[in-house]
Amino acid sequence: MKKINLTIISIFLLINNFVFSNLQSQIDNIIIVKVGETIITSVDVQNEIITNLILNKQEITQESIDLNKGYAIKNLVNKSLKKSEIDKYQIKDYNKLDLENFTKKTAKNLNTDLKGLKKIFKQSNINYKAYVEKYETELLWNTLIFKLYKNQLNINIVDVERQVEKIKDTEDKEELKKIKENILLKEKNDKLNLLSRSHFSNLENTIVIEFK
Repeated sequence: MKKINLTIISIFLLINNFVFSNLQSQIDNIIIVKVGETIITSVDVQNEIITNLILNKQEITQESIDLNKGYAIKNLVNKSLKKSEIDKYQIKDYNKLDLENFTKKTAKNLNTDLKGLKKIFKQSNINYKAYVEKYETELLWNTLIFKLYKNQLNINIVDVERQVEKIKDTEDKEELKKIKENILLKEKNDKLNLLSRSHFSNLENTIVIEFK
């Protein structure tokens, strides 16, 4: 089944590569945005657009490319901002299993495996390494946020107990313990997400972003 699906995707890519190759030949590698000391070029934007279209199983046309341009640039700017902060704090560690699971999930969504996923990227002239590094940046960012704000993750246990009381439908101690752990995890993740958005917002206001 995987071979059939991969063949269908390959045919789709070969057809669309006629459109893509024509578009690619018309694009010079120019600077589109400067984020602090980092530059984002037209090739970066092109790679991001085509990657998004391929992974979302959308047809590659001039119209779909134009519609995705703003979204692609925003993604690249966000990545550059986060990367600058990651480098500033010299963050190197993240959960490698999370990255592995992410790539496997992407491959599964396209009805293939990791080898097939890399083949899809190669056939459509898009950068697989850049795609992986984008998610790797997100994982490093999560490590950074936790490192900076771990002392602000105290959760009100009384409030958690109240939530458990409202939703429990069992007297089983192990089940109640699991419910409580899930609530605690959700509370911490919610707080981390809030701190992440706040930190990123401050970052946007401190780093100069120049659109060329």
